Amino acid sequence: MKDKNWFFGVLVEQGRLKTKTGEVLLTKLPKDATESTDSGVLVVAEEDLGKTVLVRGELVEGVLYSVELVETLPRLTGALLQKLEEKGMVSLEEIRECLNEFEEEVRERIRPRKLCALVIGHKKSSPGASNDKTGLNEFDFNEKLANLIEEKAQETQIQRIYRRTYQELPNDINALDPHFVVSLHCNAYDGKASGTEVLYYHRSEVGKRIAEILQRRLHDFLGLRDREIKDKTTEDRGGYLLRYTKAPCVIAEPFFIDNDEDLAKARDDLEGLAGAYASAIDEIAQVV
Repeated sequence: MKDKNWFFGVLVEQGRLKTKTGEVLLTKLPKDATESTDSGVLVVAEEDLGKTVLVRGELVEGVLYSVELVETLPRLTGALLQKLEEKGMVSLEEIRECLNEFEEEVRERIRPRKLCALVIGHKKSSPGASNDKTGLNEFDFNEKLANLIEEKAQETQIQRIYRRTYQELPNDINALDPHFVVSLHCNAYDGKASGTEVLYYHRSEVGKRIAEILQRRLHDFLGLRDREIKDKTTEDRGGYLLRYTKAPCVIAEPFFIDNDEDLAKARDDLEGLAGAYASAIDEIAQVV
């Protein structure tokens, strides 16, 4: 692509481009093709005749080989650009540079995004820990939170995962083939314990790095006691999921749901908490 030349002109009959320096034949054939150039002439629809276009290809003796039609301009836009070029107010090189910049912006926007499996801890029929005062449980809290996280993540594709059974969960996640896994939970103990922690598999260095990023974001937002990241073996609570997902996995325990003050702090700004998760997920996507 880099050795192709750019041309600006009007499409005329018989697959030709009329430029300010003359006409060139447009062919899709490469310059070293053995076939006649006529066999690969660019087919121009009748409604496009007379339109201004930008093309690129390899020019040899009046024939533009390996031609690529970059842009067909509306008649008014094309006429305006031709006038500007004739008056020296814009050059083909400037048009080419603008198009290159635009193509780079488009590639940046559509580049493949990392996939995060966002697991909603527990399930409707087995909702996990709850708060006695409000009746709110882990599943209901994290289901709502997961939807907000998905809306707020900017650089990462989010796929929410619901648990069928705990034993099937790792295989369900692995079938999705994500780049990393974040499982949403809430801690519980005696109604008084407080703080934020993130769990990771003890043999996973990437898991540890993910846990550090998520712990920092959640702790900074909630401002609760920093219970730090915790490495877990297969036998520990949550260890089965951490061990048997193929992608690095962490379990978030941002607060104690049975502690009224912890829960109040989390519920006070659920949008902000979701934003902290989303920011962490976007940051994690850059390191996995």
